[in-house]
Amino acid sequence: MNREMTRGLAAWALLLLTSCVTYEPAPIDPLDVLQRLDEVDLGVGPADPDSSVYGPRELAAFAITHQPQLAAIRAEVGVRRALLVEAGLLPDPQIGWDAMDLLASEIVDGTSDSVDVLSGFGVMFPLLRPGERSAREGIADSQLDQALWQVATAEWALTRDVHVAFEEVRAAEELERQTQTLTELAESNATYFEQAQAAGAATAIQASLARGELQRMRLESTRVFTRVQQSRRSLNALLGLPPDIRLALGEIEDPSSHEALKSDRQALTRHAVESRPDLTALQARYRAAEEGLRLAVAQQWPQISLGTGLQLTLPLLSDFGRPAIVTARARRARVALELTAALHEVRREIAQTHVEWELAHREVAVIENELLPNVETSLELSREAFRAGEATLLETLALQRALVEARTLRIEARARRAKTGWTLLAESGWLLRSDPDDLKEDER
Repeated sequence: MNREMTRGLAAWALLLLTSCVTYEPAPIDPLDVLQRLDEVDLGVGPADPDSSVYGPRELAAFAITHQPQLAAIRAEVGVRRALLVEAGLLPDPQIGWDAMDLLASEIVDGTSDSVDVLSGFGVMFPLLRPGERSAREGIADSQLDQALWQVATAEWALTRDVHVAFEEVRAAEELERQTQTLTELAESNATYFEQAQAAGAATAIQASLARGELQRMRLESTRVFTRVQQSRRSLNALLGLPPDIRLALGEIEDPSSHEALKSDRQALTRHAVESRPDLTALQARYRAAEEGLRLAVAQQWPQISLGTGLQLTLPLLSDFGRPAIVTARARRARVALELTAALHEVRREIAQTHVEWELAHREVAVIENELLPNVETSLELSREAFRAGEATLLETLALQRALVEARTLRIEARARRAKTGWTLLAESGWLLRSDPDDLKEDER
């Protein structure tokens, strides 16, 4: 008997050893990671292989695949999948040995045998309470849904940020081109008045004013150049590219052509409630809280274990799970309030951005239809008057500066209108990577 028992125990031990997973270390070197990040290149990427020009949609698609922060968020989905598998597992059997029979024989009779040894062995199989397993699976499944929609939320936010950053780069580069042209004009004026002063045809004050205007334009060129560099590096960071890569950007897309922006604020808000992934993630979190309450209710009952004997675990000290049930109800109520607060914030965001969108449209219209034409006409009249000796250089330079400011206002207003348009489309749930209804199937 002892030999057979020994063989059985050896077989069980061998089975356990062969079923174990071997630990495999995976060290990480930050310098190697940094080198891999430096090697990321857009290449042909998602755009036409025959073209090296990229628009905001192509760049957003590339960012979703290569942005390191998004990759880290997406990795949580794998964790939730593993937890879902764990939630569906049954409790492990419990194997034990009680030495009480052996000790009793030794104390009473002074002897012991194999029967005393074998009688101490026991195997117990804990049984799940009614509804406990399905509640655990429900929690894990809802948390997986939440992780999937958090990925969608990050993709949604990244898509919006790439569109806005694209508009900022294009606006900065347009300002740079304008500033370069005006700097060349200021250089020509300064050279003219220096030569005129040397010939006695211009005063020292006029030459000084011309030089001052040139210095101001050179300072503005430095500021605009810095803005271009900063905006490009911000865009590269969103794309997961090294800071110094310079992409050839395509033409600016006008969000005004999107049919959704012709809707009123209420329609945009309703679509946001139905489509925005961050709200869907909160709904998945609420479902997890619901399942958590169902699990707490199931765990108020005693747990039974069957095997070579019968074991009953009574939840006496935990007050039959009542505190856990209260906690689960409070957690569910808190998530419900968070969802209500999120809906309130979405409504506020859309209302605010909608006002800014309408204001941006009016600003562009006023600048292009009234302000800029008036300044251009005034400057042309001033130049004619200056050549005829009827206007001073100071007046001409003031009008020239007004023209620079008007053109700058137009560039900034157009960029602000585009940024606001993309933001409003994103906030209302129209600027998404994919259809939210298909996201779960796509990810799985």
